[in-house]
Amino acid sequence: MKNLAYSFSLLLVLIGLSGCATGVASTSGVSLDEEWQLGQQMAASVQQQVRLVQDPVALRYVRMVGERIHAQTPLANRPFDFEIVDDPDVNAFSIPGGHVYVNRGLINQADKADMLAGVMAHEISHVVARHVIQQMVQQQQINVIGSILLGQNPGALQTLLANVLAGGVLARFSRADEKEADDLGLRFMTAAGYNGQGMVDMFQKLLSLEKGQPGAVEKFFLDHPLTEDRIKDIQSRVRALPPGGITDDPAYQDVRSRM
Repeated sequence: MKNLAYSFSLLLVLIGLSGCATGVASTSGVSLDEEWQLGQQMAASVQQQVRLVQDPVALRYVRMVGERIHAQTPLANRPFDFEIVDDPDVNAFSIPGGHVYVNRGLINQADKADMLAGVMAHEISHVVARHVIQQMVQQQQINVIGSILLGQNPGALQTLLANVLAGGVLARFSRADEKEADDLGLRFMTAAGYNGQGMVDMFQKLLSLEKGQPGAVEKFFLDHPLTEDRIKDIQSRVRALPPGGITDDPAYQDVRSRM
């Protein structure tokens, strides 16, 4: 039993709060169907551990943005789910199987629609690149997925997930993973019609908040390492793109006022 609990712990450390390849990453030993089944179980546990915003107007808008970007990915035929977490902290995270969560605190700080789109595209890209599952394979934790899919020890899963969401156990993605998510995210959001400058503007604001209000963005930076060099790299890619795209719209400002 101790070994199983330890395996669950390793799984959740790897999953963390993730905040990417040019297509769907090939992950030996774990099918997309298995990942999506795992994601359903994880999402059910998330709903027990956090308060989700139920505002239909806000949810409809965030899901519209998410689906618009998701439709541009190689996983467009797979179901994704987008939720707003009722939390004032500035954060966003994703878990396997296409589940993306955005805190209302992040919506408050995302001044324009393209800034929200930039963060959501980044999180969607972590899912598309299958970063979490890749790490599990590298850590030889494939057997852990089987244990969860069989429904073994769900209480331990919920307890450990609560610890993750409280910030007690967090996985930091590498800078290489974050760059992949940036590159893919920029491609997906611009293909969806959003101005890529929004990703730059959002990340610049997050760095500014870290300097002035570090507690507000602590969780985001724990698993999303962000540097000036990374932002400069995104900016250089944006300059090479055709101008135009959605920057803002009144419907998004209405959502912000509801948060």
